Amino acid sequence: MRKTITGTGGMLLIQTLKDAGVEYLFTNPGSAETGIFAALLEDGDQKLVVGKHEGLVAAMADGYHRISGKVGVVIAHVMGGSYQLAGQLFNAQVAGSSLLVIAGDWASELQDYRGLAPFPGLTQAESMRPITKDARCAYTVHTNPKAISQATIRALREATTPPTGPVYLSISAELLNRDGLEAQIGEDAHYVIERPGPARPQTVEAIARRLAEARCPVLMFGDDVWREGAQAEAVALAEALEAPVFNTRQIFANFPSRHPLFCGMYPVSKDFEKVTGLKPDLIFLVGCQGVHGGVAEPTIMQIGPNPLLMGRHYPLDVAVQCELRETLRLVTEALKRSGDRVAGAARQRAKVRAFARLLIEREENLVREHEHDPGVHPSVLEAQLADVLPKNTVVVQESSTARTTLLPFGHGGMTWTRSGGGSLGFGVGAAIGAKIAVGRERPVVCHLGDGALGYSAAGFWTMARYNTAILTVVSNNESYQVVRHNWHKDMPDAKMFREDKYPGLWLSAPAVDYVGLARAQGVEGESVTSTKELEPALRRGMEKITRENRPYLIDVSVAREGVGAESTWYQDWQL
Repeated sequence: MRKTITGTGGMLLIQTLKDAGVEYLFTNPGSAETGIFAALLEDGDQKLVVGKHEGLVAAMADGYHRISGKVGVVIAHVMGGSYQLAGQLFNAQVAGSSLLVIAGDWASELQDYRGLAPFPGLTQAESMRPITKDARCAYTVHTNPKAISQATIRALREATTPPTGPVYLSISAELLNRDGLEAQIGEDAHYVIERPGPARPQTVEAIARRLAEARCPVLMFGDDVWREGAQAEAVALAEALEAPVFNTRQIFANFPSRHPLFCGMYPVSKDFEKVTGLKPDLIFLVGCQGVHGGVAEPTIMQIGPNPLLMGRHYPLDVAVQCELRETLRLVTEALKRSGDRVAGAARQRAKVRAFARLLIEREENLVREHEHDPGVHPSVLEAQLADVLPKNTVVVQESSTARTTLLPFGHGGMTWTRSGGGSLGFGVGAAIGAKIAVGRERPVVCHLGDGALGYSAAGFWTMARYNTAILTVVSNNESYQVVRHNWHKDMPDAKMFREDKYPGLWLSAPAVDYVGLARAQGVEGESVTSTKELEPALRRGMEKITRENRPYLIDVSVAREGVGAESTWYQDWQL
């Protein structure tokens, strides 16, 4: 069913988005988008979420998309403003997040240059292309009003079709403002393309046969398992095989982190082989975007809806583009038909659970070692969060050094997500977007480091304005700890490690008052400097965001870990 719409270019755009089911628009407003904001006031149906930095806005849209499953739509500004999106658009690109970024364009054949617009010879869309889906999905609408609705629907389709990712749409500011335009749109437009079906029966049997014949198959479940709601099927497959499950870099908890077959991060450690007596001889990658690093197993199988990153730097013995939920169910059924052979092999892998239990015991021992420390050790914060947070919590994490082994993430537990690309400034915005997605039904906790918070603290204003009741927990170690660890891996014999001096990594002197920073923008909070203060503060925080429905911040002074932990040196010079 099609209908004709008339009005300004901005009205054509807003009506197209409305008919596509877009409810929220995330923005930092700009002058080139006058036609869009004028149309918003005329229509009045869509909710505007304002952030005070474009990167913050992109993170909001990303967090909203990840938890709701809907496209996150950003109204950005011309090229100078769009460039501010770069770090968070990069995170979305790596994560495969379905975002649509729309910006006005001041390009003109009569005027060489206008502030914030591209220099002569550059186009706005081309300039943004490298940080979109496949580094190609950037489009321009300059003269034809009918192209506004067509390009918008095409962009929504591109963003949601595997391999998913952000799409950038640049529309002439003059066209957005011009009145009397006409275009056709599809009422209740369905822009999502149906995805591939399950793997074919002969392929399912081939996968099951290889899994049954392997002495120690390793399973790895990627982010498309979470996106397709196949977590229960992933658990059923692992349990049918009694196979170890490992993670690579991921943005969701695709397999339960406290499951007795979950064995930590890939690659498989020497400890695993020592404890279990098993040497992995096959790896089955399910819904993974690829593997971070090399693959050691002699047999490699990979399935999922996105073929783009399959086998990019490793050979594949079986590769299938397919949906995951039904395919995993069929593979598990085929294994069960194998009867005694699979059951016998599973019994030989009984020590896998012993290794998984050992990982938990090590972390619990670390907690016991530090639970009476005067200052807060990261493991104690981890244990307290595991005790205080309900299982329906959504956790947005932006801390590379925060400990999470004891937290029950994944199927049957908490929802968890992280940036993906590692560009700082994701956490606060993503938590706001996640809270908008779940409403008051579920608590949202943003756990981030003080280094990350420095990129996105302007987001507290947005939290207060829209009353997004988020508990922000800051693991404040006053340093870029993960950078120090990475430096040590690369150059352990460097002078900075001999002298315990790390240029640029000490973030205190002066110390930042994060509670005051939040309070100045309308969010209350408190500081925690000792272990005895921690649990009461976390419980107060949960009370604030649930019963009182208000955002709250807890700034936790945590101990630094690893090489150089005691160093507070910085290059002390002043003008």
